[in-house]
Amino acid sequence: MAATKRLVVSQAFDKITVTTIMAEAGMRRQTFYDHFRDKYDVLAEIYATEVKAAVRYCGNYQFWPQTLTSMLTYFNQNQVFYQHVLKLDVQNAPEEVILTHLQTMVGEIFTSLGDYEKVSIDTKYCTFLQKTLGGTLYQALKDWLYRTDEVSLQQENQFLKAYLEDGINGYLMRRKRQPSQLQSEIA
Repeated sequence: MAATKRLVVSQAFDKITVTTIMAEAGMRRQTFYDHFRDKYDVLAEIYATEVKAAVRYCGNYQFWPQTLTSMLTYFNQNQVFYQHVLKLDVQNAPEEVILTHLQTMVGEIFTSLGDYEKVSIDTKYCTFLQKTLGGTLYQALKDWLYRTDEVSLQQENQFLKAYLEDGINGYLMRRKRQPSQLQSEIA
């Protein structure tokens, strides 16, 4: 996978083939296909493997600020690679893998929040939060990767932490009100 990362930062992805990846990695064709379907599958595996290693306690409400910091640090350290990867506009691009991971993470954090704070979260509303907050987080991350010279890692972390914290705290305040004080029926 390191060979693919080296290739992605040094040349256009449409010029990279399975053969060039194999040559860079010193790998046989059959070995490549034993592990990956195509070159896009390698990109998805890089993300899944490296983010899993970088971001522990991914879906735990109590540790979400550390998760956010770890995730942003990972993307900051791999900025050039992801600038190239996120530009890909093809069917198998890893954008969907990253977006799905962020949406799943948000859902797990809110489920964990419900358990920890002893509040129930309506399944449909949790799905809405997953899609909305996960999508927003993905877009903010993507935008930041292309303008890290304007916004530092620390500032982006502060902005996203405040955004997510405001959403979590607002949800908790609403859920902990007396039933007669609730303005909407969303759980």
